Amino acid sequence: MALNQKIKKIGLATALIILAIVLGSAVGVYNIKSGKSDSQRIIGNWQTVDKDKDLNSADLLTIAQVAVYGPYALTKKEVIYLSTNTDSDGNVLDPKSDYIISGKKLDAKYWSITAYDENGFLIKNPINKYSYNLENVKYEADSTSFKINLSDSAQKENWLPVNNIKKPSLIIRLYLPSQKLRNNLTTETLPSIKKIK
Repeated sequence: MALNQKIKKIGLATALIILAIVLGSAVGVYNIKSGKSDSQRIIGNWQTVDKDKDLNSADLLTIAQVAVYGPYALTKKEVIYLSTNTDSDGNVLDPKSDYIISGKKLDAKYWSITAYDENGFLIKNPINKYSYNLENVKYEADSTSFKINLSDSAQKENWLPVNNIKKPSLIIRLYLPSQKLRNNLTTETLPSIKKIK
């Protein structure tokens, strides 16, 4: 009788430990996928690691997120990463809608805007176009501003396709940004994303 009670207690304790591990893992995975952390800085609809944080001084959740979604991330001294999955009005990007990403040349040695699918992969598309940067984007007549078409249907120029996916997201990479830009990351200095259809 006493042996049966002991076996039941051990079984119950084992089941509780397994349940705690499963629940803890699920919460961890959810938090990593959420993209939110204590080191996060929100600028309009863009998110980045806060000004005084870097990969070596960020919270553990940010470090885990970088390990999953950006394992070869550079330090903040070298590059600033900004990400979003919403338009400038705060609505989740819809791959069936058309958007215009509008901005001006960013004050960095090199910059790019790249589209990703819901799993963080580049989006397969008919023109093999995955991003625009300071060298290949077609500028407006003023030679400083640009408009990128984020759409699942073909566009005449600066088309960034988001076809056959569930949830698009965008990442801006600012390589060797000027100190002025570092200190002035605002909704006015970053590109806007407006739904047009």
